[in-house]
Amino acid sequence: MPKFKALYFFLFLPFLCVFTAFNLDFKTDISTFFMVGDKAEEQGLANEIQSGTLSKRYILSIGSPKTIPNKQFIDALTHDFKRIEGVNDVWISNETQGIITSVSSIYRHYGTQLYSRDPQHDLPLIFTPENLQRRAEGLKMGLLSPQSGFIKKILKYDPLLLSLTGFKNLSKQFNHRFKQNQHYQSLILETKNSGTDFNHQLSVQEHIQAIFNQHKKNNNESLVLEMTGVPVFSVSIQKRMQNEITLISILSSIALTVLFFILFRSFKVLFWIASLLIAVICCALLMTQLIFGFVHGMTIAIGTTLVGICIDYPIHALVHGQAFSLKKRLSILKKIFPSLLLGAITTLIGYFALGLSGYPGFQQVAVYTSTGILVSLVLTRYLLPYLINGIELKSVQFKLATLWLIACQRWHKPLLILLILVSFGSLYLLDRLTWMQDLQELTPELNALKATDKKIRDRMISIEPGRFIMVKGISLEQVLQRSEQVYLQLDQLKQQHHLTDYFGLYPWLLSKQQQQLNSYLFHKAFTEETLKQWQSALKSQGLSVDRLGRLNYSQTDSLSLDHLLKTPLKRLLKHQIIQHKQQFFLMIWLGEHNTTVLEKLFLSNDEAHYFSQRDMLNNMAIKYQQRAQLMLLAGLSIIALLLIFRYKSLKKALITLAPACLSALIILGLWALQGVSISFLHLVGFLLVIAICVDYGIFFQENRGKNIHLTYQAMTASMLTSALTFGCLIMAETTTLKILAQVVTSGIILGFLFCPLIIRHKT
Repeated sequence: MPKFKALYFFLFLPFLCVFTAFNLDFKTDISTFFMVGDKAEEQGLANEIQSGTLSKRYILSIGSPKTIPNKQFIDALTHDFKRIEGVNDVWISNETQGIITSVSSIYRHYGTQLYSRDPQHDLPLIFTPENLQRRAEGLKMGLLSPQSGFIKKILKYDPLLLSLTGFKNLSKQFNHRFKQNQHYQSLILETKNSGTDFNHQLSVQEHIQAIFNQHKKNNNESLVLEMTGVPVFSVSIQKRMQNEITLISILSSIALTVLFFILFRSFKVLFWIASLLIAVICCALLMTQLIFGFVHGMTIAIGTTLVGICIDYPIHALVHGQAFSLKKRLSILKKIFPSLLLGAITTLIGYFALGLSGYPGFQQVAVYTSTGILVSLVLTRYLLPYLINGIELKSVQFKLATLWLIACQRWHKPLLILLILVSFGSLYLLDRLTWMQDLQELTPELNALKATDKKIRDRMISIEPGRFIMVKGISLEQVLQRSEQVYLQLDQLKQQHHLTDYFGLYPWLLSKQQQQLNSYLFHKAFTEETLKQWQSALKSQGLSVDRLGRLNYSQTDSLSLDHLLKTPLKRLLKHQIIQHKQQFFLMIWLGEHNTTVLEKLFLSNDEAHYFSQRDMLNNMAIKYQQRAQLMLLAGLSIIALLLIFRYKSLKKALITLAPACLSALIILGLWALQGVSISFLHLVGFLLVIAICVDYGIFFQENRGKNIHLTYQAMTASMLTSALTFGCLIMAETTTLKILAQVVTSGIILGFLFCPLIIRHKT
């Protein structure tokens, strides 16, 4: 029977691996791991960054400090960039031709709808003899200017040039928004797929660089191409992540294989344990895929530590079962299984608390690891003894662990006093702890990309990137109406010099309600007397009354956003409107401004918020920090209650929990002494430390094999595997993984060492 169980498992494992490989959807987009908001606008913004219009756009900066790129070179590049598969459009950042064409072809039909945001104030200023005279003078000057062709296209439908009223400051605003730098020309390249589509964006970037290099070579130009945008950051991060996942997986696999072989000195044991762990990982991946619909690369990277945790249970079974036959191995496994089960439950509590912390990526990590722990526990209990039946198990001996046990017995009192003094010192130092408030400190590996991004944007754009007013509503019409109220507030700030400028949807679009009001008030104010005054003004300028003096403004339907998005204007407007679930959001981009004044103005406004993407991320970090603190306390409390229930003794439960808690406390004290700023990731690490180290306290406290020396040898082996797997994360460039490596590795080593010092057993 044991042979058949091993054979069935051996035959089933390849099927499980193939099934897992064909049913996984991997993602390595860092934003899906880090970004999510509690509020609808935060979620909408996170979704826009991940897959919206802004995520699909590159900014390409071409030039050099000494060479000015010529128009022919830029035109040739633009032409070839458009031919790249997957590219939707390419245009010069400050290009105005498409805008001018749209104004002359579209807006000439909507003069009475879009001439004003405040018709009650503006109409009386239009229909006065003086203003009509000035309009006639301006019209004559326009017809004599180089822009006469543009003006003539509008006059037939809009003799008063009402459609240009809202655009009178457009040229100034456009030049203010896009700086002129003769040595650099900026192109906007928009792709069809999301900026987080790794394979697509990697291909696009390679083609962009290849085309530029070819044109540069053909024209002997000394120009340089620099790129920024969400796709650039996304591809760079995902490349690094894939490399790190591969590196960490290889390192941890080699380290565990070598350690395991040194421990048990048996290829057969190594083969079956490796097979068991492969089954565990496959089950964990499938469960994560089933719940979330994809498996994130960071989950795999952090989840490699799962091997170090899940291997603990087979190690305890092997160490306690050495030199016994199958029957006795089953017996000893049944004896120690309650400790393994309790240890697994406490670890699961830690990971569940981690999943509830609100940090989106760790929800996947919690599911992944929890599934692995449960599967490993079940396979260890009901399958492992049959896999290793008939295999001679070598005895495991760690001399240093034995010496530490003896030292804790011999010098127990002075060592315990030292531990107490260090613990109180760490507790005293906690007041010095500082919290990391800027989430960007968690990504120093992106500093080079951030510097390039700032350099490119400083050359071309004068709006403050990532700072805007976000207006929300349940419909596009409601959002437009509310934004028109916000424009009035921003106009006041401009007059008070708290804001240089802002860039909303006006003059491109007004709400349907405002368009209808504009048209109604215009036709109501327009009289025969007004018509005569206009005709008189035309005569005084020598302009044709027959062609320009009729003012037959017909009623037309309101201009819609859908109409505009079918024109070249979509380049300017599409990214300003976000639809998320049942809500719409409109972003009003801001020029230089007084942050304090804007925050105060919109603080109590439920319909519009002042937003800074950086501040939003930092606020998320603070929320995660608060939740991590809460979850750390909640997880610790639940574990303590579980131990009290198990041992029916508060003292025994606290002693069992003490090694884990003191290890975390001492590490915090050391960091406070060194002035290290900690983040919510450090708290997440401490949660894992407590969840794992409690296992050591349980194993040492219960000593179900009735041999404390053998129990500590098994604990040593399991501690080394966990320390190795978490320690391998230190090789990563990603700061998140490094933080977890530092916290968890040092924490589980200290927790392991404190067990024989705090939990006493007779020799």
